[in-house]
Order: sequence, then structure tokens, then C-alpha cells
Amino acid sequence: MKIMRDLLEKQLQNLYNSESLILNALPEMLLYARDLRLLEIIKSFIKETYTQKVRLEKIGTYLNIKVDVEDGKIIRGLLEDINDLYAEFPKGILMDVGIVSKLQHVQHFQISAYETALLYTKDLNIEEVSVILEETLNEAYDADEDCSRYAKNLLLKRNE
Repeated sequence: MKIMRDLLEKQLQNLYNSESLILNALPEMLLYARDLRLLEIIKSFIKETYTQKVRLEKIGTYLNIKVDVEDGKIIRGLLEDINDLYAEFPKGILMDVGIVSKLQHVQHFQISAYETALLYTKDLNIEEVSVILEETLNEAYDADEDCSRYAKNLLLKRNE
């Protein structure tokens, strides 16, 4: 059980750090995005990410885990890709397509990370935390679907 608890602790720390880094990166996306719907999506991500970060703080308190640690090599790499995008493409529809693609990369990482944390909490029978993680995971699935629909519509609009 101790090893599983240690894995959960590391996963929660990774998630918290990821949410923090994402929260810092999202406002810059607002400067590069042009499409109004994409701006709405990014603003929604900012609100959700903040809420998810607060949830992780509550989980950390509940489990007596310090979640605020420096980590996040994977998410840092994904966020660096976004900065490369800003440098390589002009603002406009192609930049918007690139931004939504990078948002989905981040979202897929989060889905995987939250699914893993949820498996750990279920194995440890920590029902209260499982419920919170499931809520966040469902939000991540919804956000990913929203990005997919948006990208499809944006590409269709581009090809008209």
C-alpha cells in the first residue's frame, strides 16, 4: 500500500504542477488567438484550470500531501511547443489551428494523468478523492471534445 500511496502522491504533485504551468501559459494564448470561438475556449480553459488546481490543493490537504512541488518535465515540453508555434507562424487561422492542436496535446496529457491518479485512488479505496478526480476527468474529456469540434469547424471554414 505504501508504494501505491507514493505513486499517488507523485501523480498528484505532477498534476498540480501541470495545472500551475498551464494556468501561466494560457493567458499568452489569448494574445495570439484570433478566432472569437477560440478565445472563448481559452478563457474557459483558464477558469477550469484554476478550479482544477484548487481541487488538487484540497485533495492534498485531505490526504496530507504537499502537492506544490517543482516537477513537470512533460508539460514543460508541451508548453515549449506552443512557444515554438508563436515564433513560427503568423497570427491568423493557421495560428488558431496550431493553438487548438497544442491545447489538445495538453488536454490528452491531462486526461492520461488524471486517469492514472483515479486508478490509484480506486485501488487505495479513497472514494472522496476518486469522486473529485472523476469530475475533473469528465471536464477534461468535455474540453477535448470541444476542441475537436472547434478544430473541425475551423478547418472546414478555412477550406471554403
